[in-house]
Amino acid sequence: MKKPVTKIICATLATVVALGVSVTAGCYTNPKLEGDITSGTVSSNGGFAVEKGEYVYFINGIASNTDDNTFGTPVKGTIQRISKTDLNARNYASVQTVVPQIAYSSNYETGIFVYGDRVYYSTPSTARNSDGEVLNSQLDLKSTRLDGTGTTRDAYVTFPSTSYDFRFVEAAGTVYVLYVATSESMFDEATGVTNLHSLNTSTGEDVLLAYNISNYLFDGADKSNPQVFYTMNVLSKATGSTEKYNQVYSVTADATTPNEYNLDSISDWWDEETNRYVNCGTLVFDGIGGRTTEKTPFNYKPEDESAINDLSFSYTLESYVNNTLFYTRTTTTNSSGYLFSVGDEFGSGWNPITANPSQDSGTQLLNSGTSADAFRYVFNDDGSLKLVLYTESSGGISVNYVADGKLSNEMDGKNYFRIVKEGTATMLNIDGDYLYYSLSGGNGYTFYRLNYTGNWYDYEGMTPTDDVSEYTSVKILDLDAASDWYRPEFVANHILFASETDNMTSYNYIMAFNLNEGGTALTNSGIDALNKLYEGVIGDDGIIENYTDTDVYDAEIYSNLANAARYMFYTADVEYVTELATAVNAEVEEGKAPVYSESTLKKLNDFLAPAAGNDWADYTAKHTVNGSEVYANRHDYYYSVLGAMTQADADGYRDSFRNSYLRAWPVEEEVSWWDSMGTAWQVVFIIAMCVAGLLVIALITIIVVKIVRKKRGQKMPEYSKRRRIKVDTTDDKNINVYEDENSEKTE
Repeated sequence: MKKPVTKIICATLATVVALGVSVTAGCYTNPKLEGDITSGTVSSNGGFAVEKGEYVYFINGIASNTDDNTFGTPVKGTIQRISKTDLNARNYASVQTVVPQIAYSSNYETGIFVYGDRVYYSTPSTARNSDGEVLNSQLDLKSTRLDGTGTTRDAYVTFPSTSYDFRFVEAAGTVYVLYVATSESMFDEATGVTNLHSLNTSTGEDVLLAYNISNYLFDGADKSNPQVFYTMNVLSKATGSTEKYNQVYSVTADATTPNEYNLDSISDWWDEETNRYVNCGTLVFDGIGGRTTEKTPFNYKPEDESAINDLSFSYTLESYVNNTLFYTRTTTTNSSGYLFSVGDEFGSGWNPITANPSQDSGTQLLNSGTSADAFRYVFNDDGSLKLVLYTESSGGISVNYVADGKLSNEMDGKNYFRIVKEGTATMLNIDGDYLYYSLSGGNGYTFYRLNYTGNWYDYEGMTPTDDVSEYTSVKILDLDAASDWYRPEFVANHILFASETDNMTSYNYIMAFNLNEGGTALTNSGIDALNKLYEGVIGDDGIIENYTDTDVYDAEIYSNLANAARYMFYTADVEYVTELATAVNAEVEEGKAPVYSESTLKKLNDFLAPAAGNDWADYTAKHTVNGSEVYANRHDYYYSVLGAMTQADADGYRDSFRNSYLRAWPVEEEVSWWDSMGTAWQVVFIIAMCVAGLLVIALITIIVVKIVRKKRGQKMPEYSKRRRIKVDTTDDKNINVYEDENSEKTE
């Protein structure tokens, strides 16, 4: 297929999509938010929380695509903002809604993006089919101004599935949707293929960047990077099937011109009706080998006809970070795959064949890259690779420094050693010199931290002691984040996560943990001290758990104290406990111990005001949280819900603690209105009804009498005194009225 034909295909596809999209067709209305939305840089694009300027924009908890997504209706799952001033002051409820629709994607590698004065996101479609059913299994990609106004009424593009992999990226000042369409049939194919697209959000033009790709890589660290790498197979002229080797390409979102290929040499077997090849990318590596039967128009054509590889190569893309592509390469003689890396140096003069490093030249990073998908790469200031961190299949986390351009395959106690000795680990984030990771055992992601830059001997022992160093692994409280949603975010000196703890599993709002204490960043020893304070309240040997020791706290004197104190730890709602105590104690038989004793209520009131002389003398430290003073024996002193909850969820969240830790409110017996009156009032009621009955009878009697008297007092009608007609019957005396006039007269 010649270049002009390919251009027609791409242009036609773009036109079809553009006709279905009206970017400026109209906007939903939303109250305008005050504040500066233009100043400041953007960081952490692509997760569920993004920083820009004075604000942090975040998705307000886990919502479903089947929830009501009518504009202005949702609370959970909407995009909200909080100022960094309020965040650092622990005013976690001081949030504002920017997008009153659900930000959602079942592919949790892509969240929200901020460019200029707009936030870009995906949301379940609210369109309906002919039967009136909401098409919420489809995904609309939209944007809103950061002040809450100007939401695009129509989607830039609608995906047929919520699981599409995509990025909002910016190139040359224009925002694009870079996305991968799976099982897509663009040319009436019998079986759909995987295609790479780029959609210009300003014009609506959708460009097919590459048709029928294999694997691909977006930037794993900077999700706003417009560059993507991908591999493509090559068809064999001899067999018509794919060759054993493949090719690596790179393309940016603003590419619009497909590569030109002269297909004359394969016109005898290339059928333009069934064979398609569209590719706007730059060839990075060509895996063709000297033993390959014949080159195709899609292979590299060096001007100097330089020798091709002796063996053919098959590439697997492993990671793309810091403008560096990491990949493994296998041959027929090496199935485990060497690990290599390449920077962004390919361009003019780049030779995709001779640029292939030799496996014998020592240029490979690792002799076997089978675990490379678990690596986290750390770079020096000059951009060169410094080390990799990765989770060992046998447990723990290791650090492997680059030495002489390579990573070691063997633990040597110097350049390759374990910093976390055991446990099934998941690396969450690298922040400066700190590694945050999770260990299996919770409902989701737990939080551990240590400095990964030490020498091997700094990590020996690994058992936390009173002398905690930066190289000691410390757990951060009992935080537990949902593992089936976005990874926790580390923004504005906070850890933000969708909580799986504290009865939050059914509600899944965002929790915030402040990494500062008194304006100073927490060190590992500072976190350890915070842990001990926290465990002293709620831990297995904490004060609340000790309330269950009946040798110290007699059960009759301190009835249900431990669980009531746990309820107080989360809510501080002593008023409810006091009212409950009155109600349930009233049900207790005389002589029996109360459900909540006066001693218990006294302990709970002490809980609210730690002071010398009561159980909480060591917990007088306090923070101001959401405008109220919170002592160190309270949950919100350590971490709190961030954002707005629906009233139903807020009530349910509170009630979940009541159901977990408090006695149920006494059930009131259903009493009839008659029984509820009491004997005295029943007598009064009967007498009143009798009197009322007599009065009614008397009234009826009076009315009847009056009606009768009125009737009798009326005059009867008089007839007119006309003279009556007299009939003379004198001559009729001899008339026999029984005689027939025709009968004979008898004597």
